[in-house]
Amino acid sequence: MNVAALLDNTLSPDLNTRETATAQLDQAARDNFGGYIHLLAVELANEGNSQSVRNAAGLQIKNRLSSKDAANQAILTQSWLNISPEQRTPIKQLLLQTLGARDHRAGAFAAQAVAAVARAELPAGTWPELIGQLLEFVGAQDNLGLRVSTLQAIGYICEVIQPEYLAARSNEILTAVVQGARKEEPSMEIQSAAIHALYNSLEFIRDNFEREGERNYIMQVVCEATQSPSTAVKVAAFECLVRIMSLYYDYMEFYMERALFGLTIMGMKHAEEPVALQAIEFWATVCEEEIELTIEAQDAIAFGDTPAVESKNFAKMALNEILPTLLELLTQTDEDSEDDDWNRAMAAASCLELLARNVGDDIVQPVVPFVEAGIRRPEWQHREAAVMAFGCILDGPDATTLTPLVTQALGTLIGMLQSDPDVHVRDSVAWTLSKITELMLEVIDPSMHLNNLVTALVSGLTASPKICNSCCSALNNLVTQVSMNGDMLGDELATMPLSSYFEGILGALMPISETPKNEANSRSAAYQTIATFISCSAKDTLPIVEQVAVAMLARQESLMALHDQLVGIDDRQNWNDMQVNICVVLQSFIHKSPALVAPFADRLMTNLLTLISSSGKDAGVLEDALATVGALAGALEAGFLKYMEAFSPFLFRALGSFEDHQVAQAGVYCASDIARSIGDGLQPYAEHLMVALVEILRSPVIHRQVKPAAITAIGEVALAVGSGFTAFLNDTMGILSQAGATTVTPNDSSINEFLWAMREAIVDAFIGILNGLKSADPAPFVPYVAGILGFVRMCFQDEDRTEEFVTGALGLIGDFADTYKGQIKGELLQDWVQGAVALGRARGMSKQSRTNAAYAQKSIREATK
Repeated sequence: MNVAALLDNTLSPDLNTRETATAQLDQAARDNFGGYIHLLAVELANEGNSQSVRNAAGLQIKNRLSSKDAANQAILTQSWLNISPEQRTPIKQLLLQTLGARDHRAGAFAAQAVAAVARAELPAGTWPELIGQLLEFVGAQDNLGLRVSTLQAIGYICEVIQPEYLAARSNEILTAVVQGARKEEPSMEIQSAAIHALYNSLEFIRDNFEREGERNYIMQVVCEATQSPSTAVKVAAFECLVRIMSLYYDYMEFYMERALFGLTIMGMKHAEEPVALQAIEFWATVCEEEIELTIEAQDAIAFGDTPAVESKNFAKMALNEILPTLLELLTQTDEDSEDDDWNRAMAAASCLELLARNVGDDIVQPVVPFVEAGIRRPEWQHREAAVMAFGCILDGPDATTLTPLVTQALGTLIGMLQSDPDVHVRDSVAWTLSKITELMLEVIDPSMHLNNLVTALVSGLTASPKICNSCCSALNNLVTQVSMNGDMLGDELATMPLSSYFEGILGALMPISETPKNEANSRSAAYQTIATFISCSAKDTLPIVEQVAVAMLARQESLMALHDQLVGIDDRQNWNDMQVNICVVLQSFIHKSPALVAPFADRLMTNLLTLISSSGKDAGVLEDALATVGALAGALEAGFLKYMEAFSPFLFRALGSFEDHQVAQAGVYCASDIARSIGDGLQPYAEHLMVALVEILRSPVIHRQVKPAAITAIGEVALAVGSGFTAFLNDTMGILSQAGATTVTPNDSSINEFLWAMREAIVDAFIGILNGLKSADPAPFVPYVAGILGFVRMCFQDEDRTEEFVTGALGLIGDFADTYKGQIKGELLQDWVQGAVALGRARGMSKQSRTNAAYAQKSIREATK
């Protein structure tokens, strides 16, 4: 096997060549994992290879050994450790050797590969000499490339390894990194690599940072680096300050007063945009931290506690310096800049929004003169900046402060959207109107503003794709909030202020939704707005809604007729995108009026079956098609049963799509919808469905996020088939017992979140099984009650328990008491049960939690008389 050629082919512009090469490499990894990694390491180390081949080899090693997903990482780690030490040693030697490659890019990829191997070996204690070797390399003054790559490797290792595995050498590591980051370092390349390594090490060095002397030195080195003659070093240094502020806000008061205020405000004005962007990001981070601290303080006070960390109000203290700088940066827009380019003006606008949320009313008075002056300027940049500044401060200050200003400005903004000669200004006006409709709808007087506002927004739909997007957003906000007036959902309203505009608005959106290109996402925005208007429609607009739905069905059919004529990836993607959006609109129609959809059900289901069968493996289309089927089942209820024979093969195929978890998850949700809808009619399909759901739970391949939904679906099946579930009870309880025994790695938040999603789903499944059996004969479930309550007790003892779990578990306890009464009196009278009820009633718990606690208490009292 010519590994170099295959690696080169993975970069080919030809899809077939890429896929063939990737498949061959995957097969080689499966056949002999250790041998495959060794071949990659040889190609990475080979100075005769092209840079692209060496980079591809390094990337392959990294990706075969490292994952952001903790569960996948455990599998990858074990795969590496299963290779014999005799095989692993020469691979590690090749990777370390490549750190000093003449081609520094190869050295950089070797650094990633070394970190990936270290991630597996350091916790296992099988590479104890690594850190010593790396520290030795950092000191190799005669090899610049080796020092740079080694610093990169150290940074990556510190980022992915738990600190305890490096504790013995942590001071040496930090010394080496900070030494290279000092202003005295003659090589800018070394200094840049060291600053980046420090950035990656910032969580790792928490103990050092908490010691004042060491913290002072680290901050001195980073602050001095912001003044480096090298742009790369300056940018990296400001990135470090951003991360330091995020991780160590509580230590920053001393440094803000003495250095950071001045450094970062000057940095925002820097001529080099990358430097300015990071300095702006610094203040955005300050605001994010202080917003979060304010929320935490309010929560603590509400519970009679003292906040753990209080806001230092850095942004408010520096407002007179920050705000004028941000406002000036808003004007620094370039007519030729691409919409997707993140520039100073965009960063300043984002920071200004956070600043408004942070300091509240204090921001209004200084901004108003800038808006009033700028809006009259002949230069479009100043008019746009003025409008943007106004939109940015709408979220944060008190409504009573803003209301007179917004009321006064509304007419001007509507006029500018229709008449300003510059498209950039009109785009910002449309965005600001979308913010007003989202945050301050009460200032829009239907008798004064509504007609002019809707007219302007509809005219903006065809102005440009970007303006169309913002106008769609404003129309979405408008109809959503108007439809909820009086705390009533749209389907309960006989009419609403927007009813007379429905035909015109939907008539303007329909052609946009049919455009051949989705420029600036405008076509998708039009579809989403159509879907929102359908969801929010009042009774007097349902005939218009029906017309739109019929047009969507016809459009769906026309697109499917074109399926065989699609040429190339772009055509296919465009077709997929249109079908997904049509499904979204049809789902809104189905949810809005099940009665209206019934006459079209056969046609709609025929379309969906054709769409699913012709969509190939495109996850997006399959997901939304299955969601639409689920919605239709919910609308038709028992009437959906007639489609099951034709649809069930597609459902079971989706449930078996382990390699594409989005499709499998959509299949699970669809199965749940159908089970709830057709009830006992599910019986002929129950066995096949249970096998498919259990296979999902047993699969080591499928993404873990599908499993909680599959467990919940088991409960839905049980509830649907009632006593018919008895045949599956023993196997189901075995698999749920295994799922309930899942444990987590300490300090792994993603795994912990998954664990509690599983536990919540298991409780839901138990509730479904119990209530399904209850109507006929609940006796088969009695032998499992004690074990289930033992599981619930264990979960209540976990301090990380979620409120959703508590709520569901109390409902289950109440159901057990209500169903089995004195049969389980001993279990119900245990102390922990009363503790669980008390927890559900505790201050701060949700209304549903308190309701379930009261239900459980009442049921227990009745059962234990």
